[in-house]
Amino acid sequence: MKVEEVTIKSIKVGDRFREDMGDLTHLIDSIKEKGIVQPLTISSKKELVAGERRLRAAKEAGLTKVPVIIRKISSELDGREIELIENAARKDFTWVERANLEKRIFELKKEVDPDWSERDQAALMEHSKGAVGRRLQLAGIMEAVPELADCKTEDEAWKKYKKLEEEIVINQLINEGDSKYKEAAKWADDHYKIGDAFKGMAKINNNVVSFIEVDPPYAVELEKRKSRNQDLAAMDRYNEVEESDYPEFVGKMAKLCFNALKDNTFCIWWFGQEWYPVVLEQLRGAGFSVNPVPAIWVKGEAGQTASPDTMLASSYEPFFVARKGQPKLRKAGRSNVFSFKPVAPQAKIHPTERPLDLMVEIVETFAYPSMMMACPFMGSGVTLRAAYKNSMTGFGWDFDEVAKRRFVQNVYKDMSGIEEKEDVTNDE
Repeated sequence: MKVEEVTIKSIKVGDRFREDMGDLTHLIDSIKEKGIVQPLTISSKKELVAGERRLRAAKEAGLTKVPVIIRKISSELDGREIELIENAARKDFTWVERANLEKRIFELKKEVDPDWSERDQAALMEHSKGAVGRRLQLAGIMEAVPELADCKTEDEAWKKYKKLEEEIVINQLINEGDSKYKEAAKWADDHYKIGDAFKGMAKINNNVVSFIEVDPPYAVELEKRKSRNQDLAAMDRYNEVEESDYPEFVGKMAKLCFNALKDNTFCIWWFGQEWYPVVLEQLRGAGFSVNPVPAIWVKGEAGQTASPDTMLASSYEPFFVARKGQPKLRKAGRSNVFSFKPVAPQAKIHPTERPLDLMVEIVETFAYPSMMMACPFMGSGVTLRAAYKNSMTGFGWDFDEVAKRRFVQNVYKDMSGIEEKEDVTNDE
């Protein structure tokens, strides 16, 4: 193809899918020094097909003419394909721009070939069918839910969409009058209470609860440690405690738990390792007998570290087994090591959610059927789900309305025997 020079003013810039041009500084400097190395592509009508960043940079560099390749464009589809192929090889589109452009190409292909499929599109894009299908789906969803376009990444948008989809499922279940769902919703209203755990525990009569599991905030800046892998909206709903307030926080809750428990019962208390001496002291100060050797939940090979270059990733979490009186274990002689894989980040409904099978094992170790339990900091509600599976009931508090609604859905799934399925669409 022949390269020609045309005036910048003569080039027509129509509707473009790229909106974010990125930083043009280096490109402008390069053009000033060496000119435009790669010609722009225009149609015979001087409509810009590819090279908008170079065109803008050329204007900023003071050029009046630019080198171009004039291509015969047979249709909008032809032009859009060239736009996508060129830009994918240079500064990539934002995820929104790419999704919208791929959707438009898909629509145009369908007009030409009614049998055009996502598999055909995937072959054209040289990406997996799952990855292309997800982008096409997101592009369509954004028309109805435009706020998804505010997400920083495609992955974040997909997670947000899946959460919205869950809400739709819940509403459908309610509208259809599903009896099991209504029962699950009633349990949530009765047992998962929205409010302050301290105020709630203070209203409980003494000696009425037979088991308590306490998973309080750790005062360890959790949002910084988990933000890389967590749903950002969920982290925004998480309430951390200031370090200066933590000893009083633990001590006050420990006393409330001790008073609420019947004699000869257990209290499980999770804690951050750096708070070991403080938590141990406060639990004993409240009246509990506590083995100074904590039990641990081992997560397998999974681990977290804020500094992977200098610090080993932590793959376990400790908890104290506190006793009021002389309770007996339901599983006599059990090891203090609980090995269970953690919940996948994308499957969590709360940042600190623990696996259901772990909590079932803990409940079966320290509590008996027909008991009443308390869980002051409900979070995902997984401990209460474990209690239900052991013919127990219970209650607790949290401020997270979203987690409560998803807890209802999980209880419904438990009752209906619906197994969780991993999201495997992101296989690019």
